[in-house]
Formats: sequence, C-alpha cells, structure tokens
Amino acid sequence: MSFIRTGSLALTLVATVAGTLAAGETPGTDGTNLSRLTWRRSYKQAAEESRQRRRPILVKITATWCGPCRQMQQLTFTDERVRRRLRRDFVLLELDADEHSQLVADFKVEAYPTTLVVSPELTIVKRLTGFQSAGDLVTVLDLTRSKDATEDDEEFEPVSALSVVNAGQLAFDGFCLTSLLDDNRLRKGDSQFTAVYKEQRVCFHSELHRDRFVADPERYWPVANGRCLVSSRDNGSSANGDPRVGVIWRGKLWFFSDRETQQRFIQMPQQYAGSL
Repeated sequence: MSFIRTGSLALTLVATVAGTLAAGETPGTDGTNLSRLTWRRSYKQAAEESRQRRRPILVKITATWCGPCRQMQQLTFTDERVRRRLRRDFVLLELDADEHSQLVADFKVEAYPTTLVVSPELTIVKRLTGFQSAGDLVTVLDLTRSKDATEDDEEFEPVSALSVVNAGQLAFDGFCLTSLLDDNRLRKGDSQFTAVYKEQRVCFHSELHRDRFVADPERYWPVANGRCLVSSRDNGSSANGDPRVGVIWRGKLWFFSDRETQQRFIQMPQQYAGSL
C-alpha cells in the first residue's frame, strides 16, 4: 500500500510513483562483485515487487559525477555482509539523480548519495545521507529489519470537538495522522495519546504529535473525513479510505479504499478533487 506526497500541481509519491517512469528491471553494472545484486531502475516496478514479496525497498540515489557515490559503490556495496542482507531482505532500486530528477526532488534529497529504506506500504522508514560504511549500513539494515517486524501493532482512535481523552474506538485504523503528514511515516498511535475531533477518536505516535494536531486539527484531518472519493464518484459507494493506501496532495491527506482506486486518483487527481 502506498503513500504519496505532491508539490503544487504535480502529483508525486512519498511512497508510490505516478507511473511516469519506465517499467523494467536492469541488473546493476557495478562490477563483478555486485553481479548477484539486481538493481531495479523503475520505482513503479520495485513498489509492486515490494508489495507482492512483503519486503522493503532499499533505494540508492546516486549521480555519475558524485565522488562519495562512487566510493560507496566500490567500498560498501561490494561488502559481502551488505550484499547478503540486501539479497535476503530487500527489493533493490537504483535511481540516477539526473535521469529521475522529479522523483528525487519528491524524495526531498538534499545531498548525494542518499539511501532510503521504503516499506512495502511505500513510506520512508529510514533516510541516510552521504557516504555510509559497510559496517554502518549493516547496522541500519539490521535495525530496520527488526523494527519492521514489530512496528505495525497497537490500536488507534477518532477525533471530535477537541478534547484529550484516553480510550474508545479508534479512527483510521489507529494510524497517527500527524506522523503521516509531517514525517511521511505510517505509524500506529499510542493509546495513551488520543484526541477527539468531529466525533471521532484519533490516536497519536507521541505527545508531541498529539499536541501538533490539537493546535491545528484541520491541517491534519483527511479530505472527505477519510472516505474514498474515487469509490464514491466511480461506484457510488461511500467506502472508508485506508491510511495505508493514501496520498499527500495539496498539503492534505487523501485516503483510498485500495491500491486500484489510489492509482486512479494518481492518474487524474483533478478529476476526483474538482468537486471539493
């Protein structure tokens, strides 16, 4: 499932791609030491493989003119410890900054190399900027794998006339709206940090996340109260959206009932948002 962040009019993914990249996978061309690593060149294909195999994506963002990128390629990605973990646990994606400048901008890359770990739900769970030694990268990969195995638990809640509360049914499957919008992270809330807004109880990842929401709830509240506008318009249904299949567009959260309806929105956001 996916999450997207967009700039002004352009729709882009925090976690899914709008389909403008070419599909297909290409083996890495980094020398014999990397012959057993296959680096995809299409984010769209990597995202689909990640979803099917339930593996996170390791995104390597480089540039041909970048010295530290070449160093990391020669010293880090040739290390057998790194290669073993990448083959075992990740879908691999390599993006050239010059070839995929819009996608790189959407990822908010500020320096090269940048290495991202993206969950099967297509949210960025780890960002590494600059050269990473083999030992440092192995540590991060192991921690990420351990965290992914335990993170998606806990419950969550809805929100109403703004009060801070502690129990009850949770809205949006317990996911923290503040973390989605501000952190690009799909995280369950902690049941001790809740607020009620629009007669729904919402749960937050931390006290800070709850306080941000309380200060400006409309900023974080999903469009159409979290209902899937694509299902509503195309099928006449009023299906609730799933936070794991969402986009950030025009600075707002948009949730969809499944990946298909999300992709329809990605292709034609104006068509579905025009009536609002």
